[in-house]
Amino acid sequence: MRLLLDEHLSSVLAEQLRARDHDVATAVEAGVNGVDDARALSWAVTERRAVVTNNIRDFRLLHAAYLTSGRSHYGIVLVPTSRYRLDRGHLGPLISALDELLCAHRADDALCDTEHFL
Repeated sequence: MRLLLDEHLSSVLAEQLRARDHDVATAVEAGVNGVDDARALSWAVTERRAVVTNNIRDFRLLHAAYLTSGRSHYGIVLVPTSRYRLDRGHLGPLISALDELLCAHRADDALCDTEHFL
């Protein structure tokens, strides 16, 4: 599975996951930083990437819209801030959870058309 980290997530996550041999792009690297969420998800679909985001409300709506319209995406990984801290000094648990998810789901389409709460 390949990931796109939404713009609100630290590039440190990408660096740490890449060091573990995972294919991870940030919104800045993808050129979708500052664009609306629908456009970021569309880019992720084109690149066969699941989106990792803490913007749960908006991406759940996009997920529903995709399913209703018959479109597919490669998964949306939802990161609740009630469970994970997003500041640089406390990313260890989130890095571990994403690493575990990536190791368990290697295929690009492993989370196709699903939401996955970490």
